[in-house]
Amino acid sequence: MKIIQRYVLRETLWPFLFGFLFFNFILFIGIIFDLTELIFTENAPPFKVVQMIAFSLPSFFDIVIPVSLLFSILLSFGRLSADGEITALRSSGVNLFRIEAPVLLFAAILTLVSLGFSAFLTPWCNQRYKKIYQQILLSRPTVELEERAIVDLENKKLYTYKIDEKEQVMERIVVYEFYPPNSIFPQITLAEKGEIRNEKIYLHQVRLYRFSKNYRLIQSARFNEQTIYLYSRFEKIEEQKKDSWDMTFSEIRQKLKEEKMSPEERKKLESDFHGRIAIPLATFILGIMSVPLGIKVERGDKSISLGISLIVVIVYYIFFLAGSFFSQRGLVSPFLGVWMPNFILLSVGIWLNIKIFKR
Repeated sequence: MKIIQRYVLRETLWPFLFGFLFFNFILFIGIIFDLTELIFTENAPPFKVVQMIAFSLPSFFDIVIPVSLLFSILLSFGRLSADGEITALRSSGVNLFRIEAPVLLFAAILTLVSLGFSAFLTPWCNQRYKKIYQQILLSRPTVELEERAIVDLENKKLYTYKIDEKEQVMERIVVYEFYPPNSIFPQITLAEKGEIRNEKIYLHQVRLYRFSKNYRLIQSARFNEQTIYLYSRFEKIEEQKKDSWDMTFSEIRQKLKEEKMSPEERKKLESDFHGRIAIPLATFILGIMSVPLGIKVERGDKSISLGISLIVVIVYYIFFLAGSFFSQRGLVSPFLGVWMPNFILLSVGIWLNIKIFKR
């Protein structure tokens, strides 16, 4: 019996590895161009970009692990069924559950792995990803600044007509701020040129204008140079609130205990917390459903298995996103909204297994 179980597990393992690499590669393409652009257009250090790529990969695993498992079971059991091996084993007195057992054990292990990623590793990688990106911003401030766009800098707003990324030089700059803070009209600073060095903007050929409450110009001045500090602006990035997907489970539970939280924020946090558990557990539920589904398909073709896998996962995520949306709007509880797709999948899986066992 152990020989049969090892054989079934081996038939499932190789397609899983293929699907895992394939689906990761598909999702990886979506970010690789954005990250490599930091090297070629923003002159970011290549090593830091490679680190960002490495830390971005675990965020894919929530979706890649279940879809890879579904693909592998459909492919392997479809081939076993098409070749008559499932029929031969059952004719020999081998219970279908014994055939499923190694696959379900494999699905349970993957569920625990996925749950561990969701609880600890993925949030840590997300935090590291953001920290490295912040370091790039600090070393290359023009990555954050944009041509012909208003950018917030502490209590100031900055507009520049042109930025030379390579030379870190800006041309035709407008800076306006409310000084003093309770004033009605902003203080306007115009500069012909600016240089970015050591988290500072050095403005050259500067003209400053201040206005009174009755719209009159009350002060103007000219300077050879003025300095604007960027560090405080980028330092604030690290102080921003963590997103729920950047928190570990213990951090989310601790956050939910805080009283100073709006009802909307609490519902979103609760919804995300349930989602972080429901998606990994969907891996095992897909394992239960995919065995009878693969036997019913009775084809070992990769394209058919791939198509069915994508359809099932897309439908699941549509229901998941809809449930999350309704729960955040207060139409249903976060538990019911997020877990409903899992309950539906489990019901379908049990129904398919009952039909197969009766055959």
